[in-house]
Amino acid sequence: MTGTGPPSPREWLEGWPFPWPALHSLPEGETVRACFCVVSAQLARTRSEQPYFRLTLSDRNGALEARLWDEAEQLAERLAPGAYVGVQGRVEYYHGQLQLCLEAVSALRVGLEDLELFLPRSARSAEAMDAELETLTWSIREAGLRRLVQRLLGPESDVGPGFRLAPAAKFNHHAYLGGLLEHTVSVTSVCARLAQHYGGSIDRDLLVTAALLHDVGKVREIGARAGFPYTDEGKLLGHILLGLQMVTEAAAAVTELSPASLLLLQHLIASHQGRYEWQSPREPAMLEGLILHYADDLDAKLQQVAQLLAQGEGSWTAYDRGFRREFLRHRPPTPDQVTTAPAAVEFVPDDDPEGRETTAPPDPLQPVTLAPEPPADHPAEPPPNGGAGVCTETLDLFGSPDVD
Repeated sequence: MTGTGPPSPREWLEGWPFPWPALHSLPEGETVRACFCVVSAQLARTRSEQPYFRLTLSDRNGALEARLWDEAEQLAERLAPGAYVGVQGRVEYYHGQLQLCLEAVSALRVGLEDLELFLPRSARSAEAMDAELETLTWSIREAGLRRLVQRLLGPESDVGPGFRLAPAAKFNHHAYLGGLLEHTVSVTSVCARLAQHYGGSIDRDLLVTAALLHDVGKVREIGARAGFPYTDEGKLLGHILLGLQMVTEAAAAVTELSPASLLLLQHLIASHQGRYEWQSPREPAMLEGLILHYADDLDAKLQQVAQLLAQGEGSWTAYDRGFRREFLRHRPPTPDQVTTAPAAVEFVPDDDPEGRETTAPPDPLQPVTLAPEPPADHPAEPPPNGGAGVCTETLDLFGSPDVD
């Protein structure tokens, strides 16, 4: 603390590296000075009744646990979630998990110019992901479904800017700004490839639309600020119910969308988490639902493992409690280990009256010359109530990737 108030991050780090390094890149025992936002803070006691302060801290590299043993009770009275702090401490690993043993804590003065230091962001280019979203949207042949996606996710829509900024989860996967967009375009690209692979029995338009919208409710479920806290409506309803509300409300203004297509889309969104015990309102009762669920689950799990591999050193990762295992690093990790952006392609949709061109990473297995619109009464039967269980024991590793 200075006489003129709390120091800025740069002032706190005077003489130390600025920006500060990612703590997972430092060896155990290293002393570090860094800046964080407080996600949670709790006064706790050891078995011998010694008080200590337990914190979850967050910066642009993600969240980590921290412990303060000295003056814990005094600090507990002054430190609350949402506060920005400068800390000094030692890097430690406890049961394979990174944590920081704190020696000093100072309140910080954080301006808008420093916020990006405290919130992790997707490593992928925002422009590239936005172009990929555009390409996937224009690949939907059925006008009603495509216009529904544009109404919800278009860059000028009410939801679109928040969708591009939001994280995909609080902890488990893609838990950073832009994570929802990154996860969505990845899942949708996988679905498009599987639709091509399995052929005509798959309604590709319906599947791609559902993949693009399956997590749209997370825009309202998770706050895009430090710690990515759940909103009140997120806690009370969850992203699936919120997403169904958003899709249903937007669909009311899309006259080209048939009630049958909307019903099937609603089922795919409602069932994408696969199991009732994973907070899924329905279990998939359609082939497209199976594809969406497994693509969603696979993308989340691969991103989690890729993140584990990128953290720390040595032949094996730290033990992960979710997967209940360590993972072998048999080759150096690369930034595009999970999400790879292919080269760009240009195409003009058949029904684009203005002849606009869309440039984005293509899916090499999806058609780029779009067929004429299907009939307005796009053939579809409403799904039966119930539906068979989906997740087999083979993929039942630790539960839904979206339940943090």
